Formats: sequence, structure tokens, C-alpha cells
Amino acid sequence: MARKRRVHGTAGLIVLLTAIAGWVDSVAYVRSGSVFVANQTGNAVFLAVQIAERWVPGAHHAGVTAEPDTYGPLASLFGFCVGVAVSVPPLRRTHRTGDGRAPWILLAVEALLLGSVAVLGPTPRELRLGIAAAAMGVQSVYAAGIAMRGVSTTTLTGTLVTLISTFAEAPGRRARQGIMLLTLVWAAYTIGAWGGAAAGLSWSIGTVHGVAAIAAGLAALAVWWDRHGRLSATES
Repeated sequence: MARKRRVHGTAGLIVLLTAIAGWVDSVAYVRSGSVFVANQTGNAVFLAVQIAERWVPGAHHAGVTAEPDTYGPLASLFGFCVGVAVSVPPLRRTHRTGDGRAPWILLAVEALLLGSVAVLGPTPRELRLGIAAAAMGVQSVYAAGIAMRGVSTTTLTGTLVTLISTFAEAPGRRARQGIMLLTLVWAAYTIGAWGGAAAGLSWSIGTVHGVAAIAAGLAALAVWWDRHGRLSATES
């Protein structure tokens, strides 16, 4: 059986990244017209509703209407896909070299993308949404590279399934640890979303994304420092 590769401090890192996702998701929702940048399932639903509202006969007569916003969800979906696409090659490269660990540079790229949103306040919201979604795509690839079964930092449906499944299994120490981590991940997204919504309603777009960029940058620095310390210990 292949051994799962994990980085030191994975649990805390996953919780932090999930909180960042909840933060930027709620900011996009309250400030950019009910659009998500991490939860792409929600954007797919928004687009489907738009299509149904425009093409289903009698929808207007039935009093069923949707917000006329197609470009926002499309921009987010496109940006997310681009973020994933550009992140896969570095991850595969580390696997080919035998490292097997998600490269810390992905977190640095995420921080740079979120930081760029912070300075693009006056630009069209579709551009901001696309860039923020690209950052979440990069984060999703990084989280997948950590290889923690059932844990995602940008969508919680799979996390919830794993949490309930683990809870329903025979109790044990490892099961309890898994339940604790999954619960913390769920709570992190919720708390991050609450904080992002509150900040989004009070602060500027640049400020709220700047906070997210700083958090992602600290995560990248922590991973780099940890690996640098491990390499130094190995060489000595």
C-alpha cells in the first residue's frame, strides 16, 4: 500500500486555508452580487437558474425571477479553472522528483493573487472575481496535494460526508482525531465566512482581500520555513 505523504502541521494549515476560503467566499457574495469564488457548485446553480429563468416559458408570469447576473458566475468559474490548470504542473513536478509534497510556492501564488485583488478595487468586478477564484483554484490544488482524505478547503459537502461517515464508524483514537479535524474544518469555514461577511459590509474590497492575502502569505512562509528547517536538519 502506498504511503500517504503529509507535511508537518497539515491539520492547522488546512483549518487556516478553509477559513480563508470562507472569508473570500462571503466577501464575494455580499459585495459582488451573490457570486462565490471558492464554492463553484453555487456558481453552477446560479448559472442554471439564469438559463431556466430566461428560457423556461411562463417563468415571468409565474412570478419566478432571478438576479440578471451571468458574467459574475462565469468569471468566477473561468478564474477557478485557470487557477487549477496552472497549479497542476508544479504539483506533478514535485511528485516526479520524489518529493511528493505540495510545493509551498502555490500558497505564495495564492497570496499574490489575493493581494492583486486588493489593489484592483476600481476595476470591473468580473476581473476581481476571476482573480480571487483563481486563488481558490490554486488553494484547492495545494490542499489536494496534501492528500488528506475527505477534506477540502473550498467546498464542505465532501467534508460533511466524511465527518458523518467517520462518526458512524466504530469509535477509536484515530477516528476521534479525524472527527475533530473535520469539525474544525467545518467551523473554520463558517467562522471565516462570518468574519468575511462582517468585514465585507464594513471595509473596502481592497482591505478585506488584503487580510486574506496576508493570511495566505503567512501560510506560505510557515510551510517554507518548516521545510527549510527539515532540509537543514537532514544535511547536518
